[in-house]
Amino acid sequence: MIVSAAEDERSELRLRVRASLLSLGARMSLDPKLQGKVDGWLESAAVYVVTTYRKEITSLITDTVASWDAEHTTKKIEANIGRDLQFIRINGTVVGSLAGLLIYIISRALGA
Repeated sequence: MIVSAAEDERSELRLRVRASLLSLGARMSLDPKLQGKVDGWLESAAVYVVTTYRKEITSLITDTVASWDAEHTTKKIEANIGRDLQFIRINGTVVGSLAGLLIYIISRALGA
């Protein structure tokens, strides 16, 4: 009964949950004390989930990324990020080159 009520957009359950969430959001936008409480609860929940399920989360991410087709993923990223991807590549090259140059200069200056 609960599942069918949750699936029905006009059910009393769904309408009340929606109204409650909207009310909570409105109150949170005006009440810094409530914002702090909710932030604390969410932070505690996140810490618990990560510390408790670290291996499962890592496995899920690793398996998901490993299942991606590199060519298809690259095309999707390029399509969604667009021109900014070129700037990211250029910045990465410049920063990497400067870091390498700095490491080289420091190692030569220290006689390594």
